[in-house]
Amino acid sequence: MFGLCFLVGFFDILYLFVFLGGVVFVFLLGFFDFRFAGLFFCDSLTFFLLFLTIWLFLYCFLSSLLDKWGGNFYRDFIFFLGLIFFFLLIRFSCFRFFSFYVCFEFVFLLMFYFLVGWGYRPERVQASFYMVFYTLLVSFPFLIFLFFGRLGFFSGCFFFVSSFSSYWWVFLFLVFMVKLPVYGVHLWLPKAHVEAPVSGSILLAGLLLKLGGYGFVRFSFFLPYYVAGCRGYFVSFGLLGGVFRCLLCLRQVDMKSFVAYSSVCHMGLGLGGFFSGLDFGLKGGIYILIGHGYCSSCIFYILYVVYKRFHTRSILVLKGSLWLFSLLGYFWFLYCVLNIGVPPFFPFFSEVLILGGVSHSWFIFLFLFFLVFLLAGVYGVYLFVSIMHGSSLLDSSSFLLVLREFLIFFGHLIPLVYIVFVLGVFF
Repeated sequence: MFGLCFLVGFFDILYLFVFLGGVVFVFLLGFFDFRFAGLFFCDSLTFFLLFLTIWLFLYCFLSSLLDKWGGNFYRDFIFFLGLIFFFLLIRFSCFRFFSFYVCFEFVFLLMFYFLVGWGYRPERVQASFYMVFYTLLVSFPFLIFLFFGRLGFFSGCFFFVSSFSSYWWVFLFLVFMVKLPVYGVHLWLPKAHVEAPVSGSILLAGLLLKLGGYGFVRFSFFLPYYVAGCRGYFVSFGLLGGVFRCLLCLRQVDMKSFVAYSSVCHMGLGLGGFFSGLDFGLKGGIYILIGHGYCSSCIFYILYVVYKRFHTRSILVLKGSLWLFSLLGYFWFLYCVLNIGVPPFFPFFSEVLILGGVSHSWFIFLFLFFLVFLLAGVYGVYLFVSIMHGSSLLDSSSFLLVLREFLIFFGHLIPLVYIVFVLGVFF
C-alpha cells in the first residue's frame, strides 16, 4: 500500500514521511512512556487514540487515491490532510494547557478549509460556517477560562490543578460538549457530514468527535467535585438526547445524515458514562470513543462506495441493493451490527460498562439506557434492511468491489476484534 504513494509525486512522498514519522513518534511514546520536556506524555488512552489517528489517516489516503487522477487540487488536498494529521498527533499527546488549546482549535480551522475546498455541493459553505460557529464560539470563553481561571496556565499540566472560582467550570464542560457533540449543540455535525468528502467524513466520525470525549477524560478529575450536585442532569441529558436522536434517525432519507445522527446517539451514551461518577462508566465512555471511531468511519466509506456507483445517498433510490452488491451486503450487515454493539466485539463492552456506571444512581437512568439500546437496535436493523432489501430502482448490472475497498473494510474490522483481547490495559 505504501508503494502506491510513489506513483503520484512529491506531495504523496511527503505525506508518507509525515505518516511514518507519526508512527515512530507514537510507538516511541508507548514503548518508553515518555514525559520529555514536560510537553508530551503517553498512557493507554493516548496510545490507542494515537494509533486510531494513524490507522484512519492511512485509510483517508487510500480512499482518496481516485482523486489524484481526477485533479481537484490533489496536492493541496494531501497537504492539508498531512497538516490535520500532524496537529491531531500533537493534540492527543500534549501535556500543557496552551498546546492543548491551540491544537484543539486549529484542527477545526483546518477542517473548515477542508470542507470549503473539497465539499460536494455549494451548501458546503453553510455547513462549514455552522461548524465554525458552534465550535469556535464556545472556545473563546474557554480561552478566557484558561487565562483567568487559576489553572496554572503556563506552569501547570493536566494533573496539576489549583481551585476554580464561581462558575468558570461551565465553560470547560460546554466546549467539550459541543466538540463531542451532544444533543442540543449537535446541528453542525449532520451538515458537515453531508457536505464533506469521504476523507472528511472519516476524519469527523473517527477522530474529531473524539476531541470532546478526550477532553472530558483528561479533565475528569474536576467532575466529582464540581458537578456532584448536577451530575444526574448531565447523565439524563445525554441519555434523553440519545433517545431523541434514535427516533430522528428513523425519519432520515439521506444515509449520511442517518449515520451522523446515530453518532450523536453514541456520544450521548459516552456523556452518560463520563458523568456517571464511577470508574466503570468512565472506562465505558473511553471504550465507546475508540469503538465508534473504527466502526462509524467505515460505514461512511461504504456509503462513499455506493455513492461513487449510483451518485445518490437516498434510501428510496438505494433500496434493494443486495442483489447488485452481494458481497458489499455482507460488510454492510457486519458494520450495522457493530454499530449497535453486539458481543463479542469491542463496542459491546463499552455499553456494558456504561450500563454499570449509570444504573447505580437512579432507576430512571437504567430505563433510559435500555430505551436507547432498544431504539439503537431498531435503527440498526432499519439501516440494513432499508438499503439491502426491497424492490430495486437501480440498474440491473452488478458491481464488483476493488482491492482497495476490501483493504479498507477489513482494516477497520481488525482493531475492533483485536482490542477485545487487550482490554486490561485500561484498568
